[in-house]
Amino acid sequence: MGRGKTLDAVAAFESAAAAQRPIAGVAAAARAVRGLADEGAASVTLRIGDGAALDAATRADIERLRGPTLVLVETGSGPAAVLPSAWEVVRRTGKPGDGLVSRWLNRPISQRITLLVLAIPGIRPVHVTIVNALLAVPMFLCLLFGGQSGLIAGAILFQLASILDGVDGEMARASHRASREGAAMDSAVDMATNFLFVLGLTLHLAIRDEDLIGWIGALAILQLIVGNLLIARRVRAQGAPLGFDLYKRRSGRIGGIVDLVYWAVQLLTGRDCFAFLFMVLTVVGLERVALAIFAGVGTIWFFYVLLRSLLAGARPIRPLA
Repeated sequence: MGRGKTLDAVAAFESAAAAQRPIAGVAAAARAVRGLADEGAASVTLRIGDGAALDAATRADIERLRGPTLVLVETGSGPAAVLPSAWEVVRRTGKPGDGLVSRWLNRPISQRITLLVLAIPGIRPVHVTIVNALLAVPMFLCLLFGGQSGLIAGAILFQLASILDGVDGEMARASHRASREGAAMDSAVDMATNFLFVLGLTLHLAIRDEDLIGWIGALAILQLIVGNLLIARRVRAQGAPLGFDLYKRRSGRIGGIVDLVYWAVQLLTGRDCFAFLFMVLTVVGLERVALAIFAGVGTIWFFYVLLRSLLAGARPIRPLA
């Protein structure tokens, strides 16, 4: 069946229990309806072998996912619904813009967490977003008051937050619950966590070492705040959802050193990369180097943001982390 065709479709289940079986947070019957609707079905008939009524949660899922497709429920048999496994659904929740660390480390871990979390009845993406927000509190306290072991614990918690950051989005995409409000909340939590991490690390090093590193960290914090405020203003001016989605350059390659610098800045300012880099360097005692690298790359990013913000009709800019 091709997209755009107008047709009637049938999906059969041997029992209401089979139709109500959750697949990655969505009732099997509702997932069948959504799949057939996406293929162009004008109506879908759900045939329930044992004739039992579908429960309220399944009916709500069907109503949420059917769109304009008419759905009928009747007793009988027919072509059994062919549905993906929960893991197949979750595995397709990656994003084309994933950075190297996200693609090869964070995403494989977060998707397995997502698979487990979606098996919990009533769980929603916002619950994971809230957990991630709460994780920033012990992270900041460890960085500020925990000594050298606190620095390591804080960096590990920051990397954990980077991994968990993927879970709520994966849940939303797997269960068809993505929303502008959810994306905005997730972005706000991400930026608050990033800010608290750099702030906590800077304060710790400034108090401990009493040298230039405190001013370097202050520069990184200032660039982080001003740069992302510039991006937020432009995003709102364009009428896009209030958030800090990662935008990549879409123009053709320039070549040579320019592309190399742009690629390096884009890589190192991605949250997945700099969270992992901070963790590794902090564990081996090079937290000062990590902060200096972040401030240096952040300076290049900041002036890029500033320049593009001054150009009329400029394309969206990739935010820091």
